[in-house]
Amino acid sequence: MENETLEFKKTEDIKPEGNFVKAICFKPKRAPIICIAIGICLLIPNNTIVRLLGLFFIAMAILVLKYVKDYKVMDIFDKGVMIYGDYENKTAYFINFDQIEMWSIKHEDGQDTIVFDLGEKGKIIKESFEADKAYRALYALIREKEENYIIAQKNKDKPLSIPDALNNIKNTFLKK
Repeated sequence: MENETLEFKKTEDIKPEGNFVKAICFKPKRAPIICIAIGICLLIPNNTIVRLLGLFFIAMAILVLKYVKDYKVMDIFDKGVMIYGDYENKTAYFINFDQIEMWSIKHEDGQDTIVFDLGEKGKIIKESFEADKAYRALYALIREKEENYIIAQKNKDKPLSIPDALNNIKNTFLKK
């Protein structure tokens, strides 16, 4: 987290503005349940290897549910975002939507991160397996500050040339 000029305060001292919309936590909730369901389905066939694979799916999901520590990453309100600074949620920072210059969700190297660019105040970068859930909530509230939306608005009036169109198609279908 890059926050040179941001001061995180005690969570009790912060009064968030607006109505609560969504809580974003670190640990995935849907994926382990889906893995358990797949594992149970793989136990049905009369094949030893398939059953072992099913037991593997169930064991991995149970390990994630039991040993991966879950904590709140942020709470999204209709007027801002409360970002928690530590794993016990003892410190936090409330950002009004007008303080955010740009936000984005990055999916790189097996990590999902939520990035808030606050201009001169710096950036806040938080990791979460629920980044897509955060994207949907933030996009509904402040779509005009999302990085890809800003880029699309800048390029809206720019004419699309044949090489640009081919590069767009190539980048869409041949992502690394």
